[in-house]
Amino acid sequence: MNKKPRKISTRAITGKRKKARSSSAAAASGSTKSMGLDRLRLRLLVFSVLLITLFVALFSRLWFLQVLAGDEYQALARENRVRRVESEPPRGRILDRNGNVLVDNRPTSSITIDRQLIDEEDIPKVLRRLSKVLDVRVKELRTRLYDGTVSPYKPVPVANDVTEAQATQIFPFQERFPGVGLEELQIRKYPYGQLLAQVLGYVGEISAEELDESDQFKKNYKAGDIIGKAGIERTYDAFLRGKPRIEDVVVNANSQVVGNRLRQEQQAGNDLYLSADIRVQEIVERALADGIEAARGGGYPAPDGGVAVLEPDTGDVIAMASYPTYNPSMLADGFSFKDQKKLAGDPSTTQDDALTNRAMASEQAPGSTFKPVTAGAAIANGVIGPYDGLDCPGSRTYPPEGGSGSVVFPNWTSASLGFVTLPTSLEISCNTFYYELGWQMETRWGSSVGGDGSERFQKYIRRAGYGNPTGIDLPYEQDGVVPDLNWCKDNEDIGYCPDGWLPGYTVNMSIGQGDLKVTPLQMATSYAALLNGGTVWEPRMGYEVRRPPVQDQDELEATQTRNGGGPLSENEETQGRTTVTEKVDVGKSKLIREIKSRKEATLPLDETQMGAIREGLELVVSGSSGTAAGAFAGFPLAQYPVAGKTGTAQRGETGENDSWFVSYGPADDPDYVIAVYVEQAGHGGTTSAPIARQIWEGIAALEGVQGVDANTEVSLASDGSG
Repeated sequence: MNKKPRKISTRAITGKRKKARSSSAAAASGSTKSMGLDRLRLRLLVFSVLLITLFVALFSRLWFLQVLAGDEYQALARENRVRRVESEPPRGRILDRNGNVLVDNRPTSSITIDRQLIDEEDIPKVLRRLSKVLDVRVKELRTRLYDGTVSPYKPVPVANDVTEAQATQIFPFQERFPGVGLEELQIRKYPYGQLLAQVLGYVGEISAEELDESDQFKKNYKAGDIIGKAGIERTYDAFLRGKPRIEDVVVNANSQVVGNRLRQEQQAGNDLYLSADIRVQEIVERALADGIEAARGGGYPAPDGGVAVLEPDTGDVIAMASYPTYNPSMLADGFSFKDQKKLAGDPSTTQDDALTNRAMASEQAPGSTFKPVTAGAAIANGVIGPYDGLDCPGSRTYPPEGGSGSVVFPNWTSASLGFVTLPTSLEISCNTFYYELGWQMETRWGSSVGGDGSERFQKYIRRAGYGNPTGIDLPYEQDGVVPDLNWCKDNEDIGYCPDGWLPGYTVNMSIGQGDLKVTPLQMATSYAALLNGGTVWEPRMGYEVRRPPVQDQDELEATQTRNGGGPLSENEETQGRTTVTEKVDVGKSKLIREIKSRKEATLPLDETQMGAIREGLELVVSGSSGTAAGAFAGFPLAQYPVAGKTGTAQRGETGENDSWFVSYGPADDPDYVIAVYVEQAGHGGTTSAPIARQIWEGIAALEGVQGVDANTEVSLASDGSG
């Protein structure tokens, strides 16, 4: 019998299959995770190997650089130097009150030697090579390189105004000229030649002493800076100097720039306007030089002299001249020992020192130009009235009773000139009139013969502007000497006042003699006070500081048409009489600072009292017996009245006299006061008054006065007075 096959249930099998598939899937999943972890480990392993390899390579390279190749790279580092380079910014210009440019800058291509980049033993042969190219003696190059006035730690200019042809013989062959560079520098130029030389001054590299000892240069200055060394350049250096371009430069062993970083842009300095009028200055300098030449022709030594011109109502300095003088262009590229020797002259005397500004630094006895001061002191203290009078005998004896120890003081003439008023005493320059005023003040307030020791005479003198610097904004002013008891005590160890203070010292001082010492600037300042109501000004040469407008340098250069342009000729440098047309429009610049004169003191005199003194000063020039009448013969006093006072100061027992004349004009409304001094040149009316006359001729011509001869030369006049 056939049996049917038995059905086998598939559910259980299916379930088993599902279970089997599930187990298989789980196994597969576990396998996948295991494989992922393996890959991650592999990657980390590979990364670790790479990282270790990288560090091994890096450290190997560092080891190579520092150990194996260290010497080589140190040598390369030494050849590439980082230097802080600062430009020399253009200094501001200096102009007169009318905008005429007195000092400017001009570019120059300069050959420099950096002693830090050249071995000392190579310097001689480099100088010989430069000498052949530049046509300059080796000795001169060496002198400039080792000049003690410049820093050895910066490139030293050894030649200026180098041509392109000369440069091309040097710099393509740098290996033959180690340490040699070419720099575009700015140096000062002086369109008016020698005019105002001592006032303008010069520039140069700051010295170690100036950095250490000068309060002016303690802040914002460092070794190597170019500063004003004298004159107005020094006083206003902070305004005139600009800001340098500061740059870090990398150079290689061949002095080639291989990198740089700018730290500060360059900015030019401000312009400085002076109170001076260059037209008047030229008149003054010409008259002074002509007058000294005339005095020498007349048999006087006349080694030097000075002139100061002030505006009495403001204290502004209009002109200031000194003789001998020089052209500051010779110092434009620095002040060397050679320049010092040439300009300072004989070290045993100051008479030929061209650098000295005698208008404010020459201290001499003023002679009879001092009599208005004595008159003012006597009036202020009630010794005499403004129109009172005294006898003018041929001599006076003090003490008046005579006897042992008495001294005879002579007049400039042995004749008795009778009873004279104070104005007339000035006209005829009566010495014995002023002896008596001095004696009266000494016996009342002096330190001898019964005086109370208050020294009122000396106090008035100082109040009138003597015995101390006037305070003008120029360096190296002298203060003069006003003798008194303390002065005697301070100087007795060097031979002064061996018998203590004597009344004769005051008697001598009353006529501007003895140990009284003044400067021309002090005289001008004191006279100005008699003209402006009594104000003693602290005079000023600086006028304004201004920021010039941005202007193309080529355009500025194009406005300079002095004799067709180009450098000054030797003749121009000697005479200082150039035709200059460069002028700046003041209105286009920005005012930074206004510089005003300061009121120093006030004279204790009223208008009537000062008027009596002025009346006497007018008679000196226009009166029939005036000591300056001869010097002003033919001058158009009716159109342009001038007043003044002559002075003849005896130089000890030498028999020589210093010549003085202080004047003002127009006498009825003064615009100028002029003090003229010439050493060893005879009487005041002989030399100094004629010099002043020539100055007044020029000033009157500028103001359109008819009948003057602005081109006349100084002729000595006759004057036998004191």
